[in-house]
Amino acid sequence: MSRILAVGLMASLAACANLVPRPFDPVRMPAPISPKHHAEQVGAVNKWRLAGRIAVQRADLGFSADIDWRQSGRDFDLRVMAPLNGGTFRLNGGASKVEIITPKGESFSGVRPEDLMQNHLGWSIPLDGTRYWIRGIPDPTAASSQEITDEQGRWTDFEQDRWRISILDYVAVDGLNLPRRLYLTRDDFKIRIVVNQWERR
Repeated sequence: MSRILAVGLMASLAACANLVPRPFDPVRMPAPISPKHHAEQVGAVNKWRLAGRIAVQRADLGFSADIDWRQSGRDFDLRVMAPLNGGTFRLNGGASKVEIITPKGESFSGVRPEDLMQNHLGWSIPLDGTRYWIRGIPDPTAASSQEITDEQGRWTDFEQDRWRISILDYVAVDGLNLPRRLYLTRDDFKIRIVVNQWERR
């Protein structure tokens, strides 16, 4: 069974390898709006895809990989591809069930993606919150603090769930401001994400 899952994972990764990120269009950034209006606009986009790079660093851990994240409401398909250092895995599911395919090609299911990541990868991020952070806005269901916005009404820094989210650069995507580069930090745990391609689906 593990061999079948491993073959399936390799096939899906091969398909992702053929994805060539399109350069962002050199269009003018959207006009400035209030942070509340910005959050409403971006939060309304609940079907999207991004492709880029992720770097994970901790005292006992460190790797970089390609990332492909597809989201549709609460359903998601997250693929992290780092075949050279054994960091390749796939995490997908929805509100009631989540499945992970580990770097060894083994499949496990559960309810919380954070638990599956911690148990089978040795690290995790709060995926419910990150699906908002990756779009440059705080999770509206959680308290946030130390919020900083720029003159465009976009968040550049905020804290949630003991994580510090810093957005270094934005790009215009179909009339919206979406992050191109961001950092997530919590104590000595650091995650850097660079988005090469955004798609509203």
